[in-house]
Amino acid sequence: MSEIVLYDAAGVPSPRRVRICLLEKGLPFTVKWLNLGLMDQKRPDFLKINPTGLVPALVHDGRTLYESNVINEYIDAVFPNPPLVPKDAYGQARMRMWFAFENDFAKPFRDCAYETLGKERLQSTGITPEKLREEISKRTKNEAYIRFATRVLLTPRDDELLAERHLLLLEKMESMEQQLADGRPWLCGEHFTLADIALAPRVDMFPIIGIADIYQRFPHIGKFMERVKARPSWEASGFRPEPGESERRIEPLAA
Repeated sequence: MSEIVLYDAAGVPSPRRVRICLLEKGLPFTVKWLNLGLMDQKRPDFLKINPTGLVPALVHDGRTLYESNVINEYIDAVFPNPPLVPKDAYGQARMRMWFAFENDFAKPFRDCAYETLGKERLQSTGITPEKLREEISKRTKNEAYIRFATRVLLTPRDDELLAERHLLLLEKMESMEQQLADGRPWLCGEHFTLADIALAPRVDMFPIIGIADIYQRFPHIGKFMERVKARPSWEASGFRPEPGESERRIEPLAA
C-alpha cells in the first residue's frame, strides 16, 4: 500500500471527516499541518495540490484529491472494507443528500467560527497587524487574504451577526432532528456510512460557536452523537498539532 498524506489543520471539521474514514478503514497515514491563521493554505505550493486553497487535501499513490466527502468516497472505493457507502443507488443518493444538507449550513457555520474561534485564536497570539502582514506575505501576495486576516485580528466579535446565523443553523438542526426521530441509528438507516462522518464533526463544534445546548434542544441528535462518539475512530481522530509540530504519523487502530 502506497503512502497516504493528509493536509490538515487544527480545529477544522472537514479534515476530521477524512481522519475518521481512514481510521475506520484501518489505514496508516501521515498528517501535514497547515496554519490557517497565517494562510498556509494559500501558499503557491499548496494551491498546486488543492486549487481551492482549503483543507483537507489528500495525496495517495501520486494522485491528489480535495473536498472531504470526495476524498472519503475515493477512500471507500479504493479500500472497500469495511464498507462505508450504501450498496444500492437510493442509499447512495440519500448519503449524498446528507452531504448537500451539511454543505448548506456550512457557510453560516463558518461565519460563526470566524467570529468566535477564529478571532479568539488569532487575537490571543498577541501578533501585531504589521507582523501578521509580514507572515502572510511570505505565503501569498494576494491582498484580499491579508485584509481578511487583519479584520479577524482587529475587529471585535459581531454578536448581531452571530445571533442571525444561529437562527439559520438551528433551523437546519430542527430538520435533522425530525429525520432522526423515526428511530434510525444512523443517518442513512441501519448502517454507519460516510453521511454520519460528514455531519458529526461539524455538529460537535456547535458549542464553540455559541450554541452550547445543542443536544438539549435536539435530543435525537444528542443520541446520534453519543453513538458516533462511542466508535473508536471518533476519539482517535480528535488529535491536534503539538506546538511546532509540522507532521505526524498515524498508525491503524488496534483490533
